Amino acid sequence: MDLYFDMKLVQSQKVLLTPQLKQAFDILRMNSQELFEYVEEQLEENPALEILESVNSDGYYNCAYKDDSIGWGDSNINTDTLRKPGEDENEEEYNMSTGSADEKLSLKEHLLFQLHTSDLSENQMCIGEYLIDNIDENGYLIIGLTEVAEFFNVTASKVKKVLEYLQTFDPPGICARSLKECLLIQLNQLSINDKEDAQKLVENHLDDLAGEKLDFVAKNMGLPLHRVEEVFRVLKTLEPKPGREYYNNTGVKYIIPDIIIRNSNGRFETVVNEDAVPLLNINEYYRKILSADVGNEVKRFIVHRIDNAAWLLKCIEERKNMLKKAAECIVAYQLLFFEKGKQFLSPISKKTISDEIGVHESVIEEILSGKYIQCAWGVFEMKDFIS
Repeated sequence: MDLYFDMKLVQSQKVLLTPQLKQAFDILRMNSQELFEYVEEQLEENPALEILESVNSDGYYNCAYKDDSIGWGDSNINTDTLRKPGEDENEEEYNMSTGSADEKLSLKEHLLFQLHTSDLSENQMCIGEYLIDNIDENGYLIIGLTEVAEFFNVTASKVKKVLEYLQTFDPPGICARSLKECLLIQLNQLSINDKEDAQKLVENHLDDLAGEKLDFVAKNMGLPLHRVEEVFRVLKTLEPKPGREYYNNTGVKYIIPDIIIRNSNGRFETVVNEDAVPLLNINEYYRKILSADVGNEVKRFIVHRIDNAAWLLKCIEERKNMLKKAAECIVAYQLLFFEKGKQFLSPISKKTISDEIGVHESVIEEILSGKYIQCAWGVFEMKDFIS
């Protein structure tokens, strides 16, 4: 039976749960940071738990330049020989309605997340990290391409190729070297008719538009005044400072996405971020002790510890499976969003997600709150996709 089968029976915010199921719900509700801290506490309390070392634990390339705050891994949790411990403890009332504080990414962290999910080469990845470290709070690049090329001993054209890739990141207009380039980047990402007129106006008459000399621009461009006014309205919707929304986010804890959406030749893959929580295993030493000639009291102690460790691993694994199912449902119903961008976001009903992952509608928002999806357009809280 699925670990969270009983959630189908939840009809209100208060339900009676055994201590084991309470732990399962707690783990399901935790965001990545809370779960990471909780696992660290469990490692201290339970000697039967251990960190499962991965071959490439930091997930970084061997770059001459790197930011040590963010990394990606690729290992799997070993959950063999798992069984549910006895449920002879006293039941207690558990309130599902408690919430958790949202955490915000800084601008550079947001860009690094997008960079680290790309398929750039090792050298391009290092150049990308260096460029991101040299943008100002408004999102503009403050270093010359020649200087970067000299630092990495490559041609300026190779640096420019990486920069152009970064300029496709969220927020739109990021990594530009001027206001003109910032607006042109955003125009290229918009789905509007007659985009050529807008591009020409930005390239040739940006100062005139800023001074609202629309009659002069219309005459010079050979366009009707109403057309210039129409384009001007579009340009005023663009963001001249792409980093503006991240002004107050520098220095706070960054968000670790639970799910990463990757575009593989037009097919969207839903990948669980294994770096969201330490990889755990049950210490083999304690398994071996059970077969040794030890007293019953020692065996009971060890069995209890192993059972608790196994249950924790099971809870974490089920949490990942449930979030993956929810993310796959989101991708299936939001293909236009993942293909074309934010303007095509169309929230899904709670019932749709509920049917997909097998829990009651009343707890969907609780489950998805504080869980994040990383895609080409940025990092999004999963509950933002539900109506």
